[in-house]
Amino acid sequence: MQFPFSVKRMLETELRFPQRFTNMVQRNYGLIFFNEGNKRSYDSNHALILDLIGVESSVRDIESFYKSKGINPRIYGAFLPMELEKLKPSLENNNFTIDLLPDRFYHHDQESSLMPIDGLRIERVRNLTIDVMEAIAMEFGGDYTLRVAERHLQHPSYHLLCGFWEGEMVSLASVGIFAGYSRVDDVYTRTDFRGRGFAGAMLHHLIQYHRQLSTNHLYLYSSSPESIRIYQKAGFSLVNLETPIWEAYKILQPIG
Repeated sequence: MQFPFSVKRMLETELRFPQRFTNMVQRNYGLIFFNEGNKRSYDSNHALILDLIGVESSVRDIESFYKSKGINPRIYGAFLPMELEKLKPSLENNNFTIDLLPDRFYHHDQESSLMPIDGLRIERVRNLTIDVMEAIAMEFGGDYTLRVAERHLQHPSYHLLCGFWEGEMVSLASVGIFAGYSRVDDVYTRTDFRGRGFAGAMLHHLIQYHRQLSTNHLYLYSSSPESIRIYQKAGFSLVNLETPIWEAYKILQPIG
C-alpha cells in the first residue's frame, strides 16, 4: 500500500540518507556526517543544523569538529522555514561562503514515455569489478564517488544498476530504498556513448525494476536541463519547495 506523497517525508529521507555510506554523530542542535577516508565527498562530510536556537555556537562547533579531522567544514540546508535568514549572520561572522544551489527535486507520479533499447543489458551490480571501478573513477565523479559506492553497496537496500552494450559498461543508475521513499541517484552515461538513449532506457528500466521491489515513492534531484528533460519523460514532476536549497562551507586547507 502506498501512502500519499508528502514533501516533508521526502525531505526527511533526503536529510538522513548519507547514514548509508558515512559516519554520523548527533549533536543537540543537529547531525554531523563525516568520513576521514573520503574527505573530498561533500555528501560524506557535512552537517545539518536542525535547531535554530543558539546557532552561533552550533556553527563554531561544526567548524571545530571538522578542523580536528582535517576536513573542510560544510553545512547543508535542512529545509527549515527561515533557516538561511537565521543562520546567515553566524555563517558570515565565521567566514563561511554561502551558495544558493540550482538543484530541484522531482517525484515520480506519471507513467514513463521512455522505451528500452534492444541490446542494452542492464543488471544489478553487487560488487564493483575492475571495469566498473575504472569507469566510476574516470568518468562518474572520481575516486571519492567510487568510495561512496563501495561503502553504499554494503547496504542491502542500495541497488546499483549497470548497463552494458556489446560487453562494455556504458551507463549506470542507483536507487536506495528507505521507509516509504526511494532515492534515485548516480544516473550517468559514459561520454563516448551519450546521445544514444542509454540514460533514458536505464531510467525506464530502473522504474520497472523498483516496482518489483517496493511501492515506495520514487524521487530524485537535478540541476541539469538535459537530465531534467529525460526525467520528465520518465514521469517525474517538479516538487515545489518553500525553502531555498543552499550550502555553506569554509576552506581551511586543500584536500588532495
